[in-house]
Amino acid sequence: MNRRIGILLSVVLALAACSSGTGSAEWTPLPSGAEPPAACARADADGVIGISADQLAFSAPCMVAPAGVAFVVRFTNDEAEPHNVAIYTDRSKETSVTVGDTISGPEKTVDYPVDALAAGDYYFDCSVHPAMMRGALYVR
Repeated sequence: MNRRIGILLSVVLALAACSSGTGSAEWTPLPSGAEPPAACARADADGVIGISADQLAFSAPCMVAPAGVAFVVRFTNDEAEPHNVAIYTDRSKETSVTVGDTISGPEKTVDYPVDALAAGDYYFDCSVHPAMMRGALYVR
């Protein structure tokens, strides 16, 4: 009996570890004035945010873009599974900002242009795998 409990505990811990990857990040609005986490993918000087997908996970749990300025999400699919990046005003997904075309990899890249957004916290996911691949877009 103790051996079965030990095996069960090992399985539960392994599943918990697998579900805590970067692709399973939750959409978390930040308190007013709070700095986005360091792990976020950030827009470069040209307004391009680079993010990729591999093993059913995004390379970063969140993205940061400048407020009031159009930007580009440069998405690379590093695996054969189809993926995209879709951005919404919030987790309800009632209002989309942009829904990028789904691409299959490996190593295919597409640019998704995004019109200027007001400062705030937005939600993004992979339309094909929304339960596993999701995160926050912080516009500052």
